[in-house]
Amino acid sequence: MNIYEMMATDLNDDLRKKVKIVADVAELNKKIAIEFCDLLAKKQKLGELLTVICPVGPLDYSFFIAELKRRGMNCHNLRTVNMDEYLDDNDCPIPESHPLSFKKFMNETFFNLLPEADRPLPENIIFPDPEAPGKITELIDEIGGADICWAGFGITGHVAFNDPPVMLGEPDDLESFKNCKTRVVTNSPMSTAQMLMGGTNGNAAILPSRAITIGMYEMLKSKKFHLTFMRNWHAGLWRRALLGPVTQNFPGSLLQEHANLEVTMTELAAEVPLINTAQATGEE
Repeated sequence: MNIYEMMATDLNDDLRKKVKIVADVAELNKKIAIEFCDLLAKKQKLGELLTVICPVGPLDYSFFIAELKRRGMNCHNLRTVNMDEYLDDNDCPIPESHPLSFKKFMNETFFNLLPEADRPLPENIIFPDPEAPGKITELIDEIGGADICWAGFGITGHVAFNDPPVMLGEPDDLESFKNCKTRVVTNSPMSTAQMLMGGTNGNAAILPSRAITIGMYEMLKSKKFHLTFMRNWHAGLWRRALLGPVTQNFPGSLLQEHANLEVTMTELAAEVPLINTAQATGEE
């Protein structure tokens, strides 16, 4: 059967156990927020840090805030590692005053919404540093992997800014890609086009061309990997990632081999992908 014609009910038993379909984006975010607070509570009982790898975009962290408040919890034992950040022309992180700053996004949608006394310690809010990219790798190696990594895919199948290596001028083989670490990259034309359509509404002047990203090496070491799919164009991506070959040419496919993978998708993303000859690009 053509993978793009398969329904979730057609998945083999192993994949069906990993895939959960929810009604909509709100239900997806509630599910992730509950998972986050469950993990945080367990670590609090043990007196340990919870280390999470965070994306910007796929998740709505206001659901985290609501669940934390509902349970009366704080984030004293939380350590966040953000996946990536845009860089300016000098390969320095763009300032928080920039509309596309990921640090600004995390502060405005998560950390600053917590009472100051309940926030993670400043040293436990970590972004990759272009002047010391190895610090993320050292941390991940030291703790044996983050407790969980949440992620979605970009149009190339990229996870964070890890586009297919041929698009980045990097060694084009699977083993090298599995072991790519935190580094500075020039964003691929396909990922740039996606951001122009979905992130800046065609404003190319404001979009940085460079970024710092954690690598597949650090993400794949995570003790749990939770993929989320919520958009209409995700319908084809998850099928290629989970049902196609494992290849560096579609980075998300490497998650097939992760020992503890969970996938949550909306009913919209679960649908068989439809062809739109008129090329309507608006998201539903």
